[in-house]
Amino acid sequence: MHQQLILLAVLGTCFLLMAWLPSLSKITKISYPIFLLVLGMCTFWLGIPFDWPAPFWKDDKIMLLSEIIVNVSLMSAGLKINLHYAKKNWKIPLRLIAITMPLTILSFFLLGISYFSLSIPLAVLFAAVLAPTDPVLASEVQLKDTFVDKDKGEKNLTEFSLTSEAGLNDGLAFPITYLAVLLIENNGIEGFDWLSYLGDKVFLKIGIGIASGLLFGYLVARIQHYLKKGLNVKTRDGLLAFSIAICCYSVTELIHGYGFLAVFIASLTVRNSYHINDDYKKKLHSFVEETERLLLVLWVVLFGGSILNGVFDDISWMTIAVAVGCILILRPVCGMIGLVNTKIKTKERLVLSFFGIRGIGSLFYLSWAFMYLKEKGIEVLEKDKLYSIVILIVFCSILIHGLTAPYLFKNFKKK
Repeated sequence: MHQQLILLAVLGTCFLLMAWLPSLSKITKISYPIFLLVLGMCTFWLGIPFDWPAPFWKDDKIMLLSEIIVNVSLMSAGLKINLHYAKKNWKIPLRLIAITMPLTILSFFLLGISYFSLSIPLAVLFAAVLAPTDPVLASEVQLKDTFVDKDKGEKNLTEFSLTSEAGLNDGLAFPITYLAVLLIENNGIEGFDWLSYLGDKVFLKIGIGIASGLLFGYLVARIQHYLKKGLNVKTRDGLLAFSIAICCYSVTELIHGYGFLAVFIASLTVRNSYHINDDYKKKLHSFVEETERLLLVLWVVLFGGSILNGVFDDISWMTIAVAVGCILILRPVCGMIGLVNTKIKTKERLVLSFFGIRGIGSLFYLSWAFMYLKEKGIEVLEKDKLYSIVILIVFCSILIHGLTAPYLFKNFKKK
């Protein structure tokens, strides 16, 4: 009972601090995930009885917590995007998806083979889980004023592009992750059924994900409209946004689609539906954003504790240098290539290319892959090695992007 009360007191304190951290970040010019990371380290050092990773969590625990928070974050991202002012700007995030993301995957794949000495299937897995940018930890570089006038949309091109990229690529990373686990199951590329993979895991599952998201968002908007106009039932609770995220994800996965993609599409559909007024849309976004922050507190505190609990024991200084290079060189170069011949200014291209934040989604995909393989009776010998490397890159991303985002975006806005 004593330990339980200590745990509740610490959790309450963490959530209380989160209420002030976004404002504190603006003053200190340091992103609040860094404060949470330090808080997690201190909490572990003090011996607070959390269920700390030792040094790694079981796959199912990582997957469950990451799954929930990514879904909530994707819902939040979609509710920020007004397609009426953004529709002609979609070419920028689509280039980041169509050019930058494949180049990043190829780069991580080659790095996995050349430096980390991974097999081809494991190198594909390594590249797949690090392909998506993170919609959770990237919230400070995403859209803030979600209900701007049409004429103000051009001023938010950078934030819009980063928000849209994070929303889309978290769903589109799944086909590559599937390719990796299927290659591991097949013991390599020899004899691999590429037609079955492309037909099922790429076209069918993406198609179902998009269709499910559109249908789910449309039906929810129409039901909300009918309840208000037809039955005079007024829904004032923002819980609807969280419910849409979890329900849409689960149903889409059950009918063989990509749930993350469906959630983002559903949130875009709800955000841009004329059946729901803007005041209620604001409430939906406000609720899901606060839920996202609460979940982020729990995740980052536990993540910070894992840093002190031996997760980097086998990591060399050279590997740390490589991880930093992934953040400072690999993504920015791929981003700049993807944005070649666009009309946006060089300074804007640099910002878009640099803020390819890696985070919670990467750990979800990795834990999902190991859960899938475990169900098939396959144990991956390099499992802990992959976890350590991916966690290191996420850790470097939190530090580097967290220390630079507030400063760079403040000066970027002055251009």
